[in-house]
Amino acid sequence: MTGPGVSVIAVVIVLALLASTGRVFLTIGLAIVTGWLLGYLAIRSRGFETVYVSISEVFESVPVISFFPVVLIFFVDRIGGYLGVELAVDFLVFTAVVWNIWMGIYQAFKTVPAAMVEALENMGYGFLGKMRRLYIPFSVPRIAANLMPSFADAYFYITVSEVFSVGATSHHVFGVGTLISSYVSEGLYTCVYYSLAALAVLVAGVTLGLRSFANWAVAKYGLDTPMTLARRRPGAGGGPERVLRRGRQAPQGRRGGRQEGARRQEHTGGQAQVTARQGRGEGPRLGPEGRRRCPAGPHSLRGR
Repeated sequence: MTGPGVSVIAVVIVLALLASTGRVFLTIGLAIVTGWLLGYLAIRSRGFETVYVSISEVFESVPVISFFPVVLIFFVDRIGGYLGVELAVDFLVFTAVVWNIWMGIYQAFKTVPAAMVEALENMGYGFLGKMRRLYIPFSVPRIAANLMPSFADAYFYITVSEVFSVGATSHHVFGVGTLISSYVSEGLYTCVYYSLAALAVLVAGVTLGLRSFANWAVAKYGLDTPMTLARRRPGAGGGPERVLRRGRQAPQGRRGGRQEGARRQEHTGGQAQVTARQGRGEGPRLGPEGRRRCPAGPHSLRGR
């Protein structure tokens, strides 16, 4: 294989990977948008929720190849041409990625706190306002968590989706699945290895990117993010003693706080009484046994 041939093959492989990846993310975006609409309808209507969840659970377990009759009848036969084949391939990839995302969005919408929904309704927000300010941000962590399995399912079925046959006629669109199939049929196994290696690098990079996006989504939109509370050290000039996380109780409970407050009040009152007696020229009070009775505290009258 000559140098220019290697360069041309490398360019073709890169373009095929971009085409397949773009097709996958286009169907993922369509699944997210439709999942928002269907998820909102499901939480608003009990009857639609029952039908929607049942159908989603059934079709989630159905392989992509089971949708071939729909593809053949509607897209290839009714529409035809390259547009019909492209729509057929997109539909097959869509069926591979949609179910995880739909169920994730539905579960996120179902767990939205009722107090938040009521607050937005009292503020006068309609459908678009609630979706933009509450439901969509609340669903982002679930969507991010389901992107990786959906992306893996899409690339698992990409060869089947981009190349399919109807009788003696083969239908295909440009992508990595079509490229690998053509290399195998022509016996160019070196090109097959190059294509698989490039595909592995792409999948690894996208997986790392999706993992980072999932961590960012949870940190930004999750409700269980830590909140810092600064507790001041007594008598230390107002500097924070340490940072407490939300959900961690303070070392001193309610009962301990009351006892500490009572001791401080008793100590302060005793000091005030001693100061008043000294102002009147009176000495400290003696007890029955002749001992001086002084309030407990750091200031002792002994030795004065």
